[in-house]
Amino acid sequence: MKKTSLISALSIGVLSIGLAVAAPADAVSQVRENSVQVLSILKEANGNNDAAVRRKAENYALPYFDFQRMTALAVGNPWREATAEQKKALSQEFQSLLIRTYSGTMLKFKNSAVTVKDNPVVNRGGKEIVVRTEITQPGGKPVNMDFTTYQSGSKYRVYNVAIEGASLVTVYRNQFGETIKNKGIDGLIAELKAKNNGGK
Repeated sequence: MKKTSLISALSIGVLSIGLAVAAPADAVSQVRENSVQVLSILKEANGNNDAAVRRKAENYALPYFDFQRMTALAVGNPWREATAEQKKALSQEFQSLLIRTYSGTMLKFKNSAVTVKDNPVVNRGGKEIVVRTEITQPGGKPVNMDFTTYQSGSKYRVYNVAIEGASLVTVYRNQFGETIKNKGIDGLIAELKAKNNGGK
């Protein structure tokens, strides 16, 4: 679970992968700008307003993520068998889980330096752009993080994150698959809901 928490905490805390217009170079420029904005928000925290600052950073970052697509990939093949109501519930609970996982720790990264690399990977004829970043905390080793995005209107939305090669979607798919096998889709929804309500 530590790896899952680390991926979630880092991924949405830096997050702001978002606007990209037409070209990979534009995506890199926008990610660089958005990273600066998120870190700027986090540095507003002074101990007395941490919760408000976290919410502000969350509200800035969340529109740039496609949680339904992330959920579908994390659930895997069983997603196709889920009803519309189940899909909605899974997406809502998964989004809440990711927010819950990182919200208590994201402020730890406010002093991090984010380097957005100038060598994005373009896949599927330009339909998928993987933006590479490197995050360094004071006194710490750099952490490589890749954001997989697709174009949605005038922006690119994130639907997978990988830290040091470990894919968030894959990590959760392994966990979700075991739960679905034993308890079904509704069992997974119930398990996620319990975690979001403070369970383990």
